[in-house]
Amino acid sequence: MLYAYKPINYKLKDVQILVESLVLDVWCKPNKQRCRTRLNDELKAIFDEYDWFKDRVNKIYSVCKNDLTAQDITAFKNAFENNNQIEKLCDGTLKPIYIKTLHSKLRKPLTDFFSELYTKFLGWALIYNTYKKKKDYYDELISKNNFIECPCCGFGDIKTEYSDGHSPFDHYLPQKYYPLSTINFDNLVPMCHICNSDNKGEKDIIKNGQKVFYPFATTHPIINVVIDFDTSKLPLLIKKSSIDTLPKGYFKISFNMSTDEISAWDKIFKIRNRYSAKVADNRVSWFNDVRQIFRDTDIHTPTSLNAIDKVIQYDSKKHLGIIKTAYLTKFKSMSYLLKAIEEVTGSSQI
Repeated sequence: MLYAYKPINYKLKDVQILVESLVLDVWCKPNKQRCRTRLNDELKAIFDEYDWFKDRVNKIYSVCKNDLTAQDITAFKNAFENNNQIEKLCDGTLKPIYIKTLHSKLRKPLTDFFSELYTKFLGWALIYNTYKKKKDYYDELISKNNFIECPCCGFGDIKTEYSDGHSPFDHYLPQKYYPLSTINFDNLVPMCHICNSDNKGEKDIIKNGQKVFYPFATTHPIINVVIDFDTSKLPLLIKKSSIDTLPKGYFKISFNMSTDEISAWDKIFKIRNRYSAKVADNRVSWFNDVRQIFRDTDIHTPTSLNAIDKVIQYDSKKHLGIIKTAYLTKFKSMSYLLKAIEEVTGSSQI
């Protein structure tokens, strides 16, 4: 990720504790008693109110009581505890335990229960009256982090507290492979639709021990973008043409550091390709921003280099700013282009 979220303390995150009680104190400790008698008071109220919950909780309890050995129960317990340590799974200090390794009679009921739990459970009145709604948590998280653009890519639209609804909560470790962490808010990350649906999808991002950024890390590296290109098509950098076009991949995107996490981030969200496309789309307008600042007599920019620095100063924190800054920084090393900007007057083109 380009930026990590600063985590917040919020009551809704405690629904995970409720689910832990169900799994660890009831399902993983089956006995001759009926399932309902084993539930705490809060779970009993939900059990009695919602037939969907009651039927599935009873079914899984029955499997645990009648079909699983002590070894099977231990494997289930270990998988649940292990796969909810999201930060350790992301940094590679813990290996995931896949649900396909559990007892065959447990896999489908568990997968179905946890997958539907996210869509149903958090929307029930008995839950949100106590823990509040996803939208409330989302608004506070986005507000505290002051994000108006997606922290994964740095430019995708992300809804704020003033929007209707909220941007998607991505299951960072996808439900397809990690259903046991489906309502763990350490694993629920707001991101733009393009990052969420068009790029990440259901990729198993930690497969084969791949290290990835933990979305709520308390420390996160400052990632700067570096853009390089040859000058063989210089006229197309400063003026669009219907005759000739820049080839795809013309702009070479790299970063100020190289780590396993950055490589994974680039691969998961197709960052280099998306950044290159944004440069290609905006190259002329960004160049013209420099020319305009240089020509503006109210702004003291005696050289084109000063004009570039001024544009970077103005726009580095704006939409696409991190990419625009990298692109114009490359211009600063092109002495002949700097000279040409200074020679241009009126509406003429280089």
